[in-house]
Amino acid sequence: MEKPTRNPSALSIYRPGLFNGKVAIVTGGGTGIGKSIAYELAFLGCTVVIASRNFERLKAAADKIQADVKAANPASVGSVYPIACNIRSEEEVSSMVDEALERFERVDFLVNNAGGQFRSLLEDVSPNGWKAVMDTNL
Repeated sequence: MEKPTRNPSALSIYRPGLFNGKVAIVTGGGTGIGKSIAYELAFLGCTVVIASRNFERLKAAADKIQADVKAANPASVGSVYPIACNIRSEEEVSSMVDEALERFERVDFLVNNAGGQFRSLLEDVSPNGWKAVMDTNL
């Protein structure tokens, strides 16, 4: 068995099971800060829906988080469920929320973590690039 890359129990200041029975949606949950938030929530017993555009990356993240949480705390009831969703599309967001509600019957909270930007000077960002940043972040 692969050794966990992160031991959630070593980093959490909260008691295991704090979010048992709760359901959260974490946008941008497949990488970076969103993935770390999903780790913590799952460790605390939450059912976590992670959402971003790249389903393969999401699925890999969900599987890894699930395995690491179970390795760190076999009693954890936390789980992670990936749903592909482009948050710039109102239709995709609505569909993602509908799928979460259909599957889990509730959503207790949202971590609106997804965001984007260009690593360039503002003057070098095209109008389409600017629109993409605004649509994603606002």
